[in-house]
Formats: sequence, structure tokens, C-alpha cells
Amino acid sequence: MLEQMIKRFPGISSAYMDATGNVRTECFGVADKEGTIAVDENTIFPACSISKFVTSICVMRLHEENVINIDAAVNTYLKQWKLRTLDGQESNATIRELMCHTAGIIDGEDGFYGHRRNDSEISLLDILEGNISYNNRHVREENVPGTVFEYSDAGYCVLQLLIEEVTGQAFEDAVKSIVFDKLKLENTFYASASNLSYYESNKSLATGYDDKGEVIRGKYPLCPDLAASGLWSTPMELLQIGQEFVEAMHGRSALLDEKSARIMSTPVDKFPWTCLGVFASGDHGLMTQGWGENGQCMMKMNYHTGAISVVMTNQNPEMEQSESGVEWLVDCNMGK
Repeated sequence: MLEQMIKRFPGISSAYMDATGNVRTECFGVADKEGTIAVDENTIFPACSISKFVTSICVMRLHEENVINIDAAVNTYLKQWKLRTLDGQESNATIRELMCHTAGIIDGEDGFYGHRRNDSEISLLDILEGNISYNNRHVREENVPGTVFEYSDAGYCVLQLLIEEVTGQAFEDAVKSIVFDKLKLENTFYASASNLSYYESNKSLATGYDDKGEVIRGKYPLCPDLAASGLWSTPMELLQIGQEFVEAMHGRSALLDEKSARIMSTPVDKFPWTCLGVFASGDHGLMTQGWGENGQCMMKMNYHTGAISVVMTNQNPEMEQSESGVEWLVDCNMGK
């Protein structure tokens, strides 16, 4: 399977921590085929929907500080825009329901594939209002909150607006100060246009390749839905975030309270596979994963043993992690 993965993905990077705290990393292939730049521990990959895990940590920090209450309607804190029902009334969907994809929001079909830095700017309000040519579904409550699980990037766009409004900062700056700076992470960021330009100039970013193996236009996509899919990082730094979360589960974190970590990791009653920003994965296990036009990745954590495994790549394989080999490598590193 590893040989198949090496043929499938230009670059692969992984980091693993076992139950004793020993950490190892492994890298294969190239970050950039055209420049024959090899992947190393510092190569920064797209984390895609692992973004939601980090966004949720940020939300829980604000909950701890009594800035917000995750069981309050999200509209309580929104001023520029309101989440509404199909008949135009204000939705009662809570922050918690947005975090676990049960707020009744249904995404447009195409997400934000294809958006580039030199394209016309897309604002967060454009997304929420559906004022986008290739994803024009208005973000609204289409099912009764709490009754249906519907995986939703758009729901995390609402959380992005929430974080911006209650902190008074751009989303990427708020998460940097609340999470990344606390953990002293140097290679992890949400890819606003300015952040992407800075890291492109000063760090090693993995070039993105489409499902045919061709470099995507502009090398790196620009994801306007930052909270849902705009995170970039290295396996080692994602492992550090995962380790801090596991430590929080045992009351040993300065970043997150034990109560907050346990709220995040508790499965939803009606939908036991989903938690808040993460998914349940076997006994004592949590999983978060991402899949975009320029890469695929996955992280699994065992909060009982402390083992954590992260794998990141830089090509869209056009198949799920269970088929592409990404989950296989994550599980191999977890000792499964």
C-alpha cells in the first residue's frame, strides 16, 4: 500500500506519537515536482477540513471566557448578518449545533474549488448571502436544528463570522492569538490572501496537484471559507495541537479546560459518530480529516493511550481516505 501511495501522491508527510510520548516523522516524495523540492518535516501542507477542529477549539476558548455560550442561538452574537429560516425568520440554531453539523444548513454542491488569489475577492458575507457564481446557495436553516446531520462547510462560515464579531479581529488573526501563539506554532496559519503570500515567500509550501497530477492554477487555492477549510500546517504541528487537546482531556492543558475538551469529544445523542469539530473513531478515539483540490489529510487521536497519528499529502486523489491509503498509513502509525 505504501508503494501505491508514493505513486499516487507527489508528496507525503506524517508524524506519530506513541503512548510513551515518543515522536517520529516520515516524509516521501516532493513538495514541488517542477522544482524537484523534496518534502521535509517543515513542508507546509493544506489541512483542508481539519480546519474545523481548530476552529472549534477557538470557539470553546471563547465559551470558557464567557464571551459566548455554545448553547445560545448563534444569532445572539451576530450583528452584520443573521442566520434565517426558509420563511425569513431568525433561526434558533445554536453554536453547538453548528459545530456538530446539525444546525439544518445544507451546502451548495461545488464548495469553493477553483478560487485563486488573482480572482475577484469573495467576502464572508458574499458566501453567507450566496452571492457567488459557482456556489450561490444562500446559507440558511433548511431543516429543523438538531433533527438531521448534514456536513456543512457553510455552517463553519457562520462560526467564522461569529469569531470575527465577538473578538473584533479578522478570523485568521483571532485564531492565531487564541491558539497558534499559545502553542508557539510557526508553520500553521489560516490562508487569507496576505498570509498565503507571506508564507509562500518565507516558508516551504507544498504545491497543489489536481486529480490528474497537474499543478493547479496558481499552485495554491485561496479558500474564502477559512474556518471550514483554510488551514495550512505540518504534520508535526498538527500533532502538537492534537497532543494539547489530549492533554486537555486529562486536565493538563493551559490552552483548553478539561470540561471544554470533553464537551468537544462527546458524541451527539442522535448522531453518535459526530462530536464538536471532530468525529468519534472507535474506543477512546477521535478523528478529523480533510480533502481538497490540492491535498488530502487525516489525524487520529486516542485520548486513553495518548497515541496520535497525522498524514498529509499534496494531491487530490479523487477517492476517500479509506481508498487512497491515507487512512491506512494513519492506522499503521497508530499500531492498528
